[in-house]
Amino acid sequence: MKFSLFYVLESPDRDFRRAYEEMLSQVEIAERLGFEGVWLAEHHGSAYGSMPSPQVAAAAIASRTSRMRIGIAVSNLTLAWPVRIAEDFAMVDVISGGRLDFGVGRGYQPHEFRAMGVADKQDVSREVFDEAFQIVTGLWTKAIGEPYTFHGKHFHIDGVDCRPTPLQRPTPPIYVASISPETFDLVADHGHNMLVTPTLMTLPELNGFVVGAKRTLMHRGRDPLSLDFPMNWQIHLAEDDALAVRRARPSLEWYFDNVMSAVPQGVATPAGYERYAALAEAAAEGAMSLTGLREGGVCYVGDPDGLIRDIEILREETGLDHLICWMRFGGMAHEDVVRSMELLADQVMPHFADAPPLVPRALRNEEPATQADKFFEIEFDEEGEVHELSRG
Repeated sequence: MKFSLFYVLESPDRDFRRAYEEMLSQVEIAERLGFEGVWLAEHHGSAYGSMPSPQVAAAAIASRTSRMRIGIAVSNLTLAWPVRIAEDFAMVDVISGGRLDFGVGRGYQPHEFRAMGVADKQDVSREVFDEAFQIVTGLWTKAIGEPYTFHGKHFHIDGVDCRPTPLQRPTPPIYVASISPETFDLVADHGHNMLVTPTLMTLPELNGFVVGAKRTLMHRGRDPLSLDFPMNWQIHLAEDDALAVRRARPSLEWYFDNVMSAVPQGVATPAGYERYAALAEAAAEGAMSLTGLREGGVCYVGDPDGLIRDIEILREETGLDHLICWMRFGGMAHEDVVRSMELLADQVMPHFADAPPLVPRALRNEEPATQADKFFEIEFDEEGEVHELSRG
């Protein structure tokens, strides 16, 4: 089983130099502790995140590490010119010696679309994302030195080359972030992986989503053990439960106050983002207190033994084989983050060192699809939630 770190790099005090230095220091420590990799998120113009260019951070991390994978979770393909994205991340792959894992998404915070000059694109962000994704992968997979042309509804490029070319061929591993079933086509048809997180849903909802996604992909001919479904989870460990709660409460509640103020909500919610508006309404009713977050499994705050038990359940129920640990959240003190990392490395990671990949319990007696039933679909409601699965 793999364990990685995650950074969105919130800076409540606007001391960005400290935030960047803490991240780089923690990543160096993580490599020594045996973490598999580090994942970086792109955000713009708010206290919620201070990493507008994860490709810059990735290059800095590449220079300070030698083994860890460097993941992007995610590059928002709707906010930038796709040729630039292809070039930048190809350069990261080269600089890092082929250690890039490339995660993509379409973004969801309205102020970011406004800040990047694409506010008029949020209602059609899925279309923009699809075209940008085609361009990035097209530039990477074409023959080296051959010009690339694309004409779509939102992008037009003629005779473009991509220099440099990624070291990993045909592309670095690609991960798609989504809580909607439309993503399954990308994953199933092109062999990509899927990034999931309970940050914007409860853990039982996430479990249902992952099992439903794996079932659908299995019925489209994919082996569930061939899929990398990393789960990004906010985690804080301490020697006992009370200490963990005391350290984590201010940072977690600050974080969720900020993210809920940034999501689409109200009558101006763009099409396709209705789920976020529902979450903002739930937050306004007090669902985002630390007590509520822990009860919903949105985060884990406690001692190492409890985390081991929860991971064992996730492995059994969803086949979890890669946990991305979001440990520096809300500007939490550097020494508390490092101690949490050490506890995870010393007491949790060894427990799963030899754990084999698992098919989710609900899928163990199901057979992969024959050609006749390859297009089986599960049923989702308007907010992308699975109807047929129990949420426990």
